[in-house]
Amino acid sequence: MTSKLKLVLALALVLPLAACGFRPLYGDNGATTSAAVSLATITVEAPETSIGRRLKYDVLDNFNNGGEQPLSPAYRLSLLPTSYSQNVAVQQDASVTRKNFVLVVPYVLISNETGKVVFRSTSRARSSYNRVDSEFANLSAAADAEKRTAETVADDIKTQVSVYFDRLQRSEKAAAK
Repeated sequence: MTSKLKLVLALALVLPLAACGFRPLYGDNGATTSAAVSLATITVEAPETSIGRRLKYDVLDNFNNGGEQPLSPAYRLSLLPTSYSQNVAVQQDASVTRKNFVLVVPYVLISNETGKVVFRSTSRARSSYNRVDSEFANLSAAADAEKRTAETVADDIKTQVSVYFDRLQRSEKAAAK
């Protein structure tokens, strides 16, 4: 192949990638403020239960580096978690050898400026664990499943709220044109 043909072939392969529309969600893309800046302005509320506290602090850790509530929040995220366990594997003698921990978290994002709900969604996750003869091992496995599930839900909430802010910033930018 000649060098000109190789150059044309290389350009033909690279040009479609330049127009793919990829934009970083959390990083600075030069045109708009990143979603990470907006996430750092959200205070998180959750019930004072073990799963509520775990979820609240997992979400705060995901929203900002310090994991603390912002001093002057622009938004309030209200979490309403519900959880339950399911028996998955039951032996003939009625002993349970495997369980699922399920966490369902409806949440609303409220603007502190207007007091209105600006975004509403639900996040769900499930973790499985084995049950054995040792009760300590069962309690430890259940706690670990709860922890993993809360982390998964917190990650999903961060993604959903980030996408909301990204779309909001893009629509504000389009309206300004």
